[in-house]
Parts: sequence; C-alpha cells; structure tokens
Amino acid sequence: MSFQWCVLFSSVLVALLFGGLTEACSCGPQHPQTAFCNSDVVIRGKIVSSEEVDLENRTDGTGLWLRYEIKQTKMYKGFESVSDVQYIYTPHDGGLCGFVPSDATKQTEFLFSGMVTAGGRLTVTVCSFIQPWKKLSPAQRKGLMHTYKHNCDCRITPCNSIPCELSTEAECLWTDGLFSRGWDHVQARQYACVHQGDATCSWAVQKTARQA
Repeated sequence: MSFQWCVLFSSVLVALLFGGLTEACSCGPQHPQTAFCNSDVVIRGKIVSSEEVDLENRTDGTGLWLRYEIKQTKMYKGFESVSDVQYIYTPHDGGLCGFVPSDATKQTEFLFSGMVTAGGRLTVTVCSFIQPWKKLSPAQRKGLMHTYKHNCDCRITPCNSIPCELSTEAECLWTDGLFSRGWDHVQARQYACVHQGDATCSWAVQKTARQA
C-alpha cells in the first residue's frame, strides 16, 4: 500500500472510530516524483461533467461516489492498466477525502494521478497529486515525460525537522518544508531524485531544452 493511501486509510479509520468525518482528511507531503511512482495511472485532461453514482448498492446513501467524465489529452503512466480514461471516481463525502474542484477550475486542464480499484475504476482523493497543468513547472513536466519513471526506486523522504538523516544511499532528503511555508518549492518544482550510476541516488536539477 502506498504512503498516500496509508495516510488516507488511517485518517478515515480514526474518523469512523471517533466521529467527525468532515475533519477526516490529513495528507502528508508528496514530491511529484513520489506521487507519480506510487500512482497506477497519471493522465492530463479536463473534467467534462460530473454525476453521483451508487457503487455499493447501499440504501442509506453512504455508497455514493462522484463520477467525473474526463476528456483525456495525454497519458503518462498506466498504459498497462487502462487504454483511455473516460471517468474518474472520488468519494462523494468530502469527509472521506473526496476531490471536488472549485467552480473557478472546472474548465481547467488538470494533471490527475490515481489508483485503479475494483472494476478497473480510476479513483482519486484530495490526497492524490492533482494539479492544474498550467501551474506545473517545465522541470516537472519533463519529469512526467521522462525522469520520474526511470527513477522510481529512488526514495524521497520529507525532512520535517533538523537533524534529518539518510536511511539508505538510494534516498534524497526533501527539505522544501524547512525553508518555506509549504512543500511546493525548489526541490519539488526543479529537481528529481535520480540514480548516479551505482546504488546511490541524489538530487538532479531538471533542465529543459531552453535551460540547457
């Protein structure tokens, strides 16, 4: 089970035990490379429409999901799982970490990363890496096209407080959160954790054609 789904499952379990579903979601930081590697499918596309669907045939309304019809423009990962994504599913209840785009972004082209669940459904939550395409940096786009998929056995570990230590040589410490108010900073936007020709991994800036 991936890190993002472990955090999500734990949050929902706590909510079910103690109540307060509206406060259930707690997502740990994910570097775009980690999100790519941990996801079954990564695509780019627009939301065309949405509707409520009952996937669990429950009579109390708790089995409702939101189904988004997607106009896919490109697939980056998941060719062996699905050939073309027509729908994305997310929990209907926001307290169960359902993804609901704002009205201002409904016509926006997004990068979606998700997991393939029962019935071959692509499922996303607020803990999935979902970003407006226009907000991704050129280095992140290069990572999606080339770098990330070739370095999935390099581990990126968020450094939340000093001191931070490497547990293996195939690991990169992610320190954006130490030096800014969020994790979407230099290492997330400009770097990938890559192999160095042996058993080690280290940060490498992702130069695009214009920067080279």
